[in-house]
Amino acid sequence: MSDLVLLKTFPTQIEADIAKGFLTSRKIKSLTRADNAGGMYVFPGQSGFAEVKLFVNKKDLKIARKLLKDDS
Repeated sequence: MSDLVLLKTFPTQIEADIAKGFLTSRKIKSLTRADNAGGMYVFPGQSGFAEVKLFVNKKDLKIARKLLKDDS
């Protein structure tokens, strides 16, 4: 994947994985990234480390935003 852009930030890995799976089912590739200190900070609200970022290709950003918004 090239030209990655941030689509959304989630408070937990589970929520990010659900959104990623939803996008994958619609043929949109995505990638999650979290800085949870090697698993030490896995709970929401712990120093912001638990946040998980969901990235998509720049070309897919508009449709991915629409899909996640419509799914809410």
